[in-house]
Amino acid sequence: MRHVARVDGSILTESEFFEIRSEGRVVRCSVRVPTRTPPAAGAAAGRDMCDWLIQNALPPRRGWLGVIVDTRNGPSVLGPVTRSAAERLVQAAETAKRPLAVLVSTSAVALLEQFSSVSRSCGPTCSTVTTDPDAAIGWMSRLIR
Repeated sequence: MRHVARVDGSILTESEFFEIRSEGRVVRCSVRVPTRTPPAAGAAAGRDMCDWLIQNALPPRRGWLGVIVDTRNGPSVLGPVTRSAAERLVQAAETAKRPLAVLVSTSAVALLEQFSSVSRSCGPTCSTVTTDPDAAIGWMSRLIR
């Protein structure tokens, strides 16, 4: 994983499995899973991605409004390691009172259900799961108190 200076529209960090970039005051993480990805490699990438977002995008005084995690090119389901990392990410957003939107493909029904469950249990006021890109962007302007 490499780190890049914070400039609007720039890549903040990336790996083979994800790219995290700035879009104005929003951090967008685009997940991608190449074919034949070993489960352990995908799990490690999911954990690294969530750790970076928790440490760099969600803390107070970082200047970010919120985070969009775009999983439309990602896995079809969450394994136990990635689910645990996702739970920590959603809990961190809830604690920081920062909006977090997870964007899921309409064909990934199981993933939608998994993220919806995580959202309800770990971040009921600060997170949303949607298949609509406009809804994910709209969630970022939501004021959280």
